[in-house]
Amino acid sequence: MPLSPTVDTTTRQTAPVALTVGDVVARIRGLIERQFPSPLWIEGQLSNCSYASSGHIYFDLADEQATDRRGQRLLLPCAFFRGLNQALRFKLADGMKVLCYGEVTTYEAKGQYQLRILRVEPKGVGALQVAFEQLKKRLQAEGLFDPARKRPIPKLPERVGIVTSLTGSAIHDMLIRLRGRVHVVLVSAKVQGEGAAKEIAEAIRLANSRQIADVLIVGRGGGSLEDLWAFNEEAVARAIVASRIPVISAVGHEDDWTIADYVADLRASTPTHAAQQLIQERQQLEDTTRELIQQLLDSMDGYGQEQATRVEALSEQLRLLHPRLQVDGYFSRARQLQSLLTQGVGYALTHAEQRLHGLAGRLQALSPLAVLGRGYSITLKLPERRVVTAASACRAGDELETWLAQGRIISTVARLLSQEPHGHDA
Repeated sequence: MPLSPTVDTTTRQTAPVALTVGDVVARIRGLIERQFPSPLWIEGQLSNCSYASSGHIYFDLADEQATDRRGQRLLLPCAFFRGLNQALRFKLADGMKVLCYGEVTTYEAKGQYQLRILRVEPKGVGALQVAFEQLKKRLQAEGLFDPARKRPIPKLPERVGIVTSLTGSAIHDMLIRLRGRVHVVLVSAKVQGEGAAKEIAEAIRLANSRQIADVLIVGRGGGSLEDLWAFNEEAVARAIVASRIPVISAVGHEDDWTIADYVADLRASTPTHAAQQLIQERQQLEDTTRELIQQLLDSMDGYGQEQATRVEALSEQLRLLHPRLQVDGYFSRARQLQSLLTQGVGYALTHAEQRLHGLAGRLQALSPLAVLGRGYSITLKLPERRVVTAASACRAGDELETWLAQGRIISTVARLLSQEPHGHDA
């Protein structure tokens, strides 16, 4: 059976207002530039490093711990342009942990954000550290770190030489411990900045030429790697090795290791510790003497001291049993429990809120309005506003109301078409 003509009830739709790609990219760029108005430091691990023939360096900065919701590593594209990477002292390679200083911006040609690098530093390791490792490896190969080469430190020295700056805090701390116990000879030397290594080496040679001491302390107080760098110079290391007087290296703090520490006859964690080590044996003798004297006095005190100690112990027990002390303990425990309860309630509320947001999203996805947005419509028969699901429910002349994703249409039935099982219209 031929198809009967149908009534076109479609009305003309107004074309949607659309943004250009340039509009969207410009808005994204504006958002990023407002969020990151100035350069900042970002740490991460290098990945996908590429040295372009133009001299530019491209890589991704990866987060070692965070991932996206699919478990993939988070990557920040980076561009280190030729004019800015010329001062780089080391080669970038995949897996290297770094600190990058740059500007977060957009690369419009590919529609992506990126970090425009201004400076890169190895995380925890700088160019000076590379030089340190190179010299350390070379001197170690020469056997200068071998314990068999090193000289014993006198246990009861009479004269102690100190090579350091006379204006630093290190000399003050050492003198407090050494004065009155040993004879101290100070040899002034610059310990930081240009020419410091040369002065330290000359001071060590001067102390040896004049045999001023039984042992030398060479060092300074704490500071940055740059501040301590004079003690990583080869000239200082060679002077320590050549010294006929045993040398204690005492540079910086406990975690600071320099080349001087490796070649010295003994390494002290701090200048104060170096002085303490030199008087340790003498201190032990003094302590032993004081202990013997104290034992004699204790034996004379005898029973009276024991009773006084017992009374003090009983007084302390009584203090611990005081009701106020116990009540304070109960109050402290109550505050802890209150804090735990508050945290638990906060967690439960947060979890409930997240679940509510999830359910709301699912409800929105199931909304009839969402279906309309995909091109479907809903037709109601007027005036009762009953949903029409079959053509047989209407008659010619009935007034219909059709709901679309945007707006409604009021129409009148001109003719009914019913669907036959084999697809022919009646």
